[in-house]
Amino acid sequence: MATRMIRQPGLLLISSVLVLSGCIDPIESPPCTATTLTQASLSGDTITLNTGLRYIEGAPGEGRAAEFCRSLATHYTGYLLDGTRLESSHDFDQPLIFTPGLGDLIDGFEQGVIGMRTAGSRRLIVPPHLAYGAQEQRNSAGEIVVPANSTLVYDLEIVAISQ
Repeated sequence: MATRMIRQPGLLLISSVLVLSGCIDPIESPPCTATTLTQASLSGDTITLNTGLRYIEGAPGEGRAAEFCRSLATHYTGYLLDGTRLESSHDFDQPLIFTPGLGDLIDGFEQGVIGMRTAGSRRLIVPPHLAYGAQEQRNSAGEIVVPANSTLVYDLEIVAISQ
């Protein structure tokens, strides 16, 4: 297993499951920030946003669209640009549940789910400035798993979006 893309470890998963399922009200957390995302260019099937995030749309999905400050669940698999597999939600036997805009994950991942719908899929191409930048990421054995200034690729599917 490589490094989780979560910036702030803790009870994020447990509290998000309870909020997403409607069992509890959202707990006090840092303010949620929405980033203005606009399409900057289109090249073939690759869309580039004003932030530099690129993505390729897969299945369109259905229902409400993911938006900032609304919890969602996603399955994902992450890779380095050379195809080296980093991690997958399947490694943890459950989808990743988070709220885009809270800053718990790398910016490119949080931005990349916006506009997706349940059962929709997308491939994200995350430039270094929206991932880990100049900071390398190491696993628990101290081995570098994400070199500094790496572009990351994520294949993802939205499982659920909170009401």
